[in-house]
Parts: sequence; structure tokens; C-alpha cells
Amino acid sequence: MPRFEPALGISNLLDRILADRPFLCGDNLTLADIPAGTSLYRYFGIDIERPPVPNVEAWYRRLQERPAYREHIIVPFGELYGRLDY
Repeated sequence: MPRFEPALGISNLLDRILADRPFLCGDNLTLADIPAGTSLYRYFGIDIERPPVPNVEAWYRRLQERPAYREHIIVPFGELYGRLDY
């Protein structure tokens, strides 16, 4: 698990940031949520132990409710393997 320790530290930091707001910069989705949010699908999709981060999990659920997130981010891993043209 040592290889995942940086990700675990970041998830704890995000959890503290999201403790009093629905999105990273406040009440609305902003550009800050997009790059951080793209990593969540992969982070929650791998089989590792994670610390409890209820605020990050709630944020992830809010992102999943967005049609663009579902269409462009929640893509099966298999579709990405060996793909050279994006």
C-alpha cells in the first residue's frame, strides 16, 4: 500500500476542504473540480483500502449526477487501453 499513500493524503486534504462546501471553491462547480474530479473515478475504481472520507464521497456523488461527468469521465478502463487517437 505505500505506493498509494500520496493519494490517501490528498483524499484527506480534499475531505477537509469539502467539509463546509459542496464543491472545491464553494457552492458551484468550477474549473477546480474538473481535474480533481477526473481522478476520483479511477481512485474509487481500484481495489485498495481507503480512509473514510465522507465529504469526498458526497462530492463524488454530486459529480456523478452531472451528465457530462458520466459521459466523459466514467468510461470503462478497457476502452482506454491501446488507444492512440483521442
